Amino acid sequence: MTEPASQSVSVVIPCYNGMPYLPEALDSVLAQTHRPAQIIVVDDGSIDASADCVLDFRKRFADQPIELIQQDNAGESAARNAGIKASTSTWIAQVDADDWWDPRKLELQLQAAVERGVECVLVHTGQITHDHDGHVDASSLKRAGERVGWCTDKLIEPVGISHSSVMARRDTLNRIGGYDADLRHAVDIDVYFRLSAEGVFAFVAEHLTHYRIHGGQTSWHHKLEQIRHHHAVIRRFFDSHTDLAGRIGHDRINAALAEHVASKLESFWWNRRLAEFRQLLAFADEQGYQSESLGTWRDKAHWPDWMVRLKGRVSGAGSGS
Repeated sequence: MTEPASQSVSVVIPCYNGMPYLPEALDSVLAQTHRPAQIIVVDDGSIDASADCVLDFRKRFADQPIELIQQDNAGESAARNAGIKASTSTWIAQVDADDWWDPRKLELQLQAAVERGVECVLVHTGQITHDHDGHVDASSLKRAGERVGWCTDKLIEPVGISHSSVMARRDTLNRIGGYDADLRHAVDIDVYFRLSAEGVFAFVAEHLTHYRIHGGQTSWHHKLEQIRHHHAVIRRFFDSHTDLAGRIGHDRINAALAEHVASKLESFWWNRRLAEFRQLLAFADEQGYQSESLGTWRDKAHWPDWMVRLKGRVSGAGSGS
């Protein structure tokens, strides 16, 4: 029996040097209880065995709709856009080459989309984060579950949507112009905001997406730049959607962005990344952000670096005794 067109899903896997994790991502897509109409791997100029891996999967699973697109390295956004352009389904589900899914992810997302109706443009799920040291952390289903319906106002708060969990309507992605290939960071944030102006979001309150943190990632090295881009894309969105900015209120937008900075300051502080900590405080001052929690971190900024590190060593020694 042929499935309704509204239930068709193309899976897009952007990949740059995805080995050795790509096979697990592909296995998880092939294990879905709802069979994708397409599995499109976009090899963005990899110099490892990623392309050979995909060709091997295509040979071993000849009955599966596995496609390989190879292009010169153009960046993750360009790879995602290439996959979207090649897709033919109603829905696009994307999984990064180093992440993986639980088997019922697509099935439950499609159910959620049907329940939300034709206005639904995006469905996301809970995420489990797997650290390189074996630590596992499950995201808050309650907080993520607030990003449903017409939810632009919720997107400004400092809790993210797992990008490997997202299933989005293809025609809506095309209508907003896909991913901004000119952005170096916060590309997913930019897409969420633009999609939120087009329709409603749905959420599956289960941890169906697995996000892997590993040594090959460079997010820590660009964290401060990521934060700046995060705020810039939000400002840009509201500059072009003044009706939404007026409805939400500029004070609320500024307060949410201030809390986002405060949450990142806390991370920098406890990881003793003090140069970034002070640079981020300067950014908060530059933006004119004010909040009680920011005041706490501004007070801590008066401590000299040697004192912060000494306090950390003393606390560490005490905890081990």
